[in-house]
Amino acid sequence: QTKGFGQASPGLWLGSAPDKMWATEGIYPTADGWCPPAWPTNEDVLSQEEREKLAPKRSLVKRTAIVKQSHIDTVLNPDFMDRHRFSLMVWPLRESSKLSGRGDSRSYVCWVYYEPSDEAVVFRAFSNVDVNLRESEREVVDPESAIKNEQTALRAKEQV
Repeated sequence: QTKGFGQASPGLWLGSAPDKMWATEGIYPTADGWCPPAWPTNEDVLSQEEREKLAPKRSLVKRTAIVKQSHIDTVLNPDFMDRHRFSLMVWPLRESSKLSGRGDSRSYVCWVYYEPSDEAVVFRAFSNVDVNLRESEREVVDPESAIKNEQTALRAKEQV
């Protein structure tokens, strides 16, 4: 059977069904039902989601920091993050943006997540890389946040 206009296929326009513009099929399982041996089953995925929902959440706050290229490797080092008890979400700024530039002038926006009891340790860590985190507004992380990375940080026992 050949696939023609209007038939469902990954990435093809469904001409006869404008409400379903793109087919949303995954690559596994294949048509014959094969999956890689290490691929989780649906039951595995559902049980993992249940475990995540039941896991206790930490109380976190977050602050924003701009970190220069010369210090970003230090801040992103997992040992540094563990030792100073914070987690990060990081985005590079465009080289043409006001707070960034080329080469060593490049900057990164960092959301710094930590437990309120660790605030002094986190402030000292960032002062060592020429960032005054105290200047940034402190925000409480919503335990029901729709941001998946925040949910990961809330449930993680270690820094992520």
